[in-house]
Amino acid sequence: MTTEERNAKLAELFHPKSVAVIGASTRPGTVGNDIFRNLLLNGFNGSVYPVNPTSSHVLGVHSYPSLSDVPAAVDLAVVIVRADIVQSVVEEGIAKGVKGFVVISAGFKESGAEGTAREARLRDCVREAGVLLIGPNCLGIINTEPTVSMNAAFGRKMPSAGNLAFLSQSGALCTSVLDYAEERHMGFSKFVSFGNKADVNEVDLLEYLAHDQKTSVIAMYLEDITDGRRFIDQVREISWKTGKPMLCLKSGRSPEGAKAVSS
Repeated sequence: MTTEERNAKLAELFHPKSVAVIGASTRPGTVGNDIFRNLLLNGFNGSVYPVNPTSSHVLGVHSYPSLSDVPAAVDLAVVIVRADIVQSVVEEGIAKGVKGFVVISAGFKESGAEGTAREARLRDCVREAGVLLIGPNCLGIINTEPTVSMNAAFGRKMPSAGNLAFLSQSGALCTSVLDYAEERHMGFSKFVSFGNKADVNEVDLLEYLAHDQKTSVIAMYLEDITDGRRFIDQVREISWKTGKPMLCLKSGRSPEGAKAVSS
């Protein structure tokens, strides 16, 4: 897939007309409930479909037993199910024509050898199908553009619209940044927790944000870099060609930090 094709698919992922939440929950305080609530109550300008095989309704919205049962097209699928069934859900979504996935579920390479193999199979699946996947093991994504207003993350706060894009490999840091930003009345253009980056990585996101008219500044937190040369080339292009300021914090540089990051 070319850079232009990935950018176009990322644009679709950040501007969906419909979102399905697989694992939407009726139980307050759960990730599945928080994400569905955030999509439903923060002004998302699109259709939202809860998928839950054991509940007929989630937050008053009719629920469907499976992604295949959703009676309309789904642009983005947010997946919050057990790690061992994530791939079957993604394959079902691919068959349905879903354009992109955000996998919140943990239990992949961060969990050991079995999880690493599971993640590799998931990556191969989406790349063979030509669709994009953010995650797994992530907080989710937010697009504050008023025409979209999508909070597909399980943080409790919807940030204000702004011109700062924030990318983070750490979901825990994302929640702290959202709290910090609210106290200081800071706004964001895009807010992305990309977790294990099985498919979409930091360079893909930088290439997209370089051309995003809503983004004037980019800040990011990384625990590792997928492709150092490609990363440096992209940062140089952003600095020279767009003039967008960038701030990158890289953790895990000391032996103690690397041990903490790997956990």
